[in-house]
Amino acid sequence: MSSLNTEKWNRILVRFLLAFSFWEAVSIPVRMVFFSKFYFDPTLKSIFVPITDVFWLGPVFSDLSFTLAFGFLYALMKESLPQGLVGGFLVGILVSIIGFVSPMLWTLSLTNFVPSALVWVWVAYYSIFTISTAVIYSVGWNIED
Repeated sequence: MSSLNTEKWNRILVRFLLAFSFWEAVSIPVRMVFFSKFYFDPTLKSIFVPITDVFWLGPVFSDLSFTLAFGFLYALMKESLPQGLVGGFLVGILVSIIGFVSPMLWTLSLTNFVPSALVWVWVAYYSIFTISTAVIYSVGWNIED
C-alpha cells in the first residue's frame, strides 16, 4: 500500500466532487420515488416528517461524509481492487452487501422495529448510492494525464 501523494489526493478530490454532485442531483427524485409509498401510509405517518420540516443539512452531510470516506477507502485499497466499470460495479455490490444487506438481515431477524418493506427500500436506496459512487471512483483512475 502506497502513501497518499499529491496526485492521489487530486484524483480523490476530483472523483469525490463528481460522485457527490452526481448523487445530490439524483438523490431527491430517487428518495421521492422510493419512499413515497410509505409516506402516505397512515401506520407509518409518525416515522416520516413533511418535506417542509426536513432539515436538509442532515441528508446532504450524510451523503458528503459517506462519499468522502468511501473515496479515502477506495484510494487506499485501489491496488488490490478490480479496475474499470465492471470493477466499480463489483466493489459497489460487495460493499452494499457487507454494509447494508447483511446488517439488515441480522437486525430484522432479531427485531421487528419497522416494516421489512421499508427496510429493504432503504437498503436498495443506499445500495444504488454505493454502486454509483464506486463506479465513479473506479473508472479511469489509472489513466496517466
